Amino acid sequence: MIKPLNNMELQFRNNRITRERILGAIEGLSFGQLTKSPEGFNNNMLWNFCHIAVTQHLLCFKLAGKDPVIPVTLIDTYRKGSGSADIKNPKEDFEYFKANYYKLIDLTEENYNAGKLNEFYEYPTSYGVVLGNIEEAINFNNIHEALHLGYIMAMKKLI
Repeated sequence: MIKPLNNMELQFRNNRITRERILGAIEGLSFGQLTKSPEGFNNNMLWNFCHIAVTQHLLCFKLAGKDPVIPVTLIDTYRKGSGSADIKNPKEDFEYFKANYYKLIDLTEENYNAGKLNEFYEYPTSYGVVLGNIEEAINFNNIHEALHLGYIMAMKKLI
């Protein structure tokens, strides 16, 4: 019999599955397709791809009072409120995040399991959810990533 996962193991597993689906959704697309903003969308697939990783890192590290490992220039380029027009080095940014897409989840999980993310600054999201602890941030991150996977899938149909 397979041992059931506890809630946080399940959250990290689901995060990895969503990232796997995101990578699968963009697989085989040209760089031109990744950087095209379809009519009706404010951003492109590349921005969504990178934004997902930046947001997860900010929700789980910055709100826990930890220094980010993602370069600040990338955080500023892909954080909430930014957009495709802010991207200066699209190919380099894409390669950075593609190489670190799972590593950033691993880093979060390692720090969570070591109890290094327990200090947490309450944060009201634009989604209408107030995050009060790291577990809520990790849970909310999965919703956020699935939302952006939906955007990527919709954009893919339009390019």
